[in-house]
Amino acid sequence: MKVILVPGFWFDASSWDRIVPALEAAGHDVTALTLPGMESPDADRSAITLADHVAAVLAAIDATDGPVVLAGSSFSGKLVQIAAEERPESIALAVYVDSLPQPVRSDSTEVPPGVEIPFSWDELSDDEQRDLGPELREQIERQAIGFPAQVVRDGWTMKDGRHHDVRTLVVASGFDAAKLREWRDDYPEIAAEIDAHTDLTIVELPTSHWPHLTRPDELADILLEAI
Repeated sequence: MKVILVPGFWFDASSWDRIVPALEAAGHDVTALTLPGMESPDADRSAITLADHVAAVLAAIDATDGPVVLAGSSFSGKLVQIAAEERPESIALAVYVDSLPQPVRSDSTEVPPGVEIPFSWDELSDDEQRDLGPELREQIERQAIGFPAQVVRDGWTMKDGRHHDVRTLVVASGFDAAKLREWRDDYPEIAAEIDAHTDLTIVELPTSHWPHLTRPDELADILLEAI
């Protein structure tokens, strides 16, 4: 099966390198995307929008014969959700890696002014930094690229909830069931979005916000079992 991997904040396709071999060894055709504006630290991110990132994901899906497994890390769970709305018949499994399906809207009030969102450890909770030793932390700091801020500011009009019927897997690594219950209580709209899915499974993998960096073998096993 075709597996498309989408990085979230601050990373390009190489962030998935530790998990790709296991998926390919199981016989799957794997493509990791580098999203527009994330090609290099020097790339022009000033005009990159959410529509540009959505278009890149949809193009990868449309270039494939047959349904795909689409996995997005962190913020790119939003791209998975939008793609599942736009191409529900083309996605066999939508995977949210330390992310959740939630109401898609503009986050402009939470994004400071500027062209990009720079990498900062302050953006991550202690739980989201689990298993990140000094070597891996140095690698992340070296490879991190500022994320186009307009992508986060932009909203998207969901058509009619077609993504709710796409088979969905949530890999919870930086949060657990207790934290999810807290979020459900505090944000009823998130609970409503999750509950609207007809086939949604949550698997806990306690580790960093990026399990494909810190526990790639276990993440690969979870994906392969779901596939």
